[in-house]
Amino acid sequence: MKISIFNESFLKESHLNALRALGDLTIHENTDTEEKMIERLKGVEIAISDCYIAPLNKKVLESANALKLLAINSTSYDLVDIATAKSKRIQVANVPGFSTEAVAEQAIALMLAVSRKIPAGDVAMRQAPFQIDPASQEQRKYLGFNLQGKTLGVVGLGSIGSRVAQIGIGFGMKVLAFNRSKKNIDGVRQVSLEELLKESDIVSLHLPLTPETENLITAERLQMMKPTAILINTASGKMVDESALINALQSHKIAGAGLDTIVEWKESNPLLKLDNVVLSPHSAFFTNESLDNCADIIVANVKSFVEGKAVNIV
Repeated sequence: MKISIFNESFLKESHLNALRALGDLTIHENTDTEEKMIERLKGVEIAISDCYIAPLNKKVLESANALKLLAINSTSYDLVDIATAKSKRIQVANVPGFSTEAVAEQAIALMLAVSRKIPAGDVAMRQAPFQIDPASQEQRKYLGFNLQGKTLGVVGLGSIGSRVAQIGIGFGMKVLAFNRSKKNIDGVRQVSLEELLKESDIVSLHLPLTPETENLITAERLQMMKPTAILINTASGKMVDESALINALQSHKIAGAGLDTIVEWKESNPLLKLDNVVLSPHSAFFTNESLDNCADIIVANVKSFVEGKAVNIV
C-alpha cells in the first residue's frame, strides 16, 4: 500500500521502519496548504497527518480518490471533515489516551499555578528578590489557597477527567463530576452541571469539542460559579464563551483561570493581559512519554488497518 506521512514529527526511526514494512512510505514536510495536501495525496492509500498543520477539510478529502485510511495525531478529530470522510469511505483513526497522564497533570499544575499565584511571584522575584511579609497589604496579591479541603468539579469523566478526579482525591479534595453517562469512581459524586458550577472551588473541563459542547460555559454559567472559584481548561478554547470569560475575570465574578487553550490566538486577546490568568501554549499533551505513546498508537493503527482489523476508527 502507498503510505504517506504529512508533517508528523513524533515518529522515530523505529516507527518509520515499521511503516516501511507495511507499504511504500513517503514522508512530506511543510504540507500546510490545501494545494500541497491535494497534490501530495494523489494515489495515497494511507495518510498519517498532523491535523493541526495539514488541512483536512472537505475540499482536500474530496480530492483524495485513493485514500482509505487517515491516521491523525490527536484524540480529538474536530479538525477533520468527518462527514466528507464518511461519504468518501475514508476511515479516520485517532490516538485515544496517548496523553492522559500528561494532560491530567497539566490541569493540576494550572490549578496550583493559579491558586498559589506562582507565575506572578516568579516575575516579581526576578525583578527584585524578596520574601513575603505577611503584614504587607501590597503583598497580599500573592496570597493563595490550599487545594486540600476544596471542592473540585470535573466536567467530563473520560480518561483524562477520571485521572484528574483521582489526583484531586489524592490532594484531599472533595470531587464532584458532570458526565453524560453514569460512571462509578470511588470518591466522586456525579451531579448536574449547574450544581457542579455552584459548589466547586475549581472547575476543570475535560469534554471533547462537539457541536453540543461548543460554548458550554456561557456567561450565565460563569455567573453560577463562586467569586472565589477558578476555571481550568485543558480541553478546547471553544468550549468556553471567551468574551464572557474575559468579562468574568475582569469584573472578578470568578477569581481566576488556568488555560492551556484559547479561541483568539492573538496578542490583542485581553486574556494575555490579565494577572488572574495563567496560560500555557496548548502544551498539556507535550511530554516525552506522550509523544512516544502517540507514535506507537499511530503505527498500531496503520498495522491493524493493513491486516484488516482496523482499530480506533472514529
